[in-house]
Amino acid sequence: MIDVIVIAFAGWPAIFATMILTAIGLLRNNYRFLVAASILAVPFSWFLSGFPVIQSPAFLLPLFVFSSAFAMYRKHEMIAWLLAVPFFLGILLLFYVLLAG
Repeated sequence: MIDVIVIAFAGWPAIFATMILTAIGLLRNNYRFLVAASILAVPFSWFLSGFPVIQSPAFLLPLFVFSSAFAMYRKHEMIAWLLAVPFFLGILLLFYVLLAG
């Protein structure tokens, strides 16, 4: 049972859900979706960074999404989009690394 929970919150289902919530939040100009996406991104980003010993900057991925939500809340849509780009690039990099390996 615990394996299913770990896979759901730290695996590809959580990554896809986070990407979908981020895209919806950016396209609808709604910061609530971005806040939900940043909260959902915390477990898998910490898992990717090698928690408890932080070995990579992957733990900063939710910070980009949360900063994007803050910019969207302040009605700065272009800055919100620009802040979300490193998040999508980090996920894309992870996808390509898994395909290469």
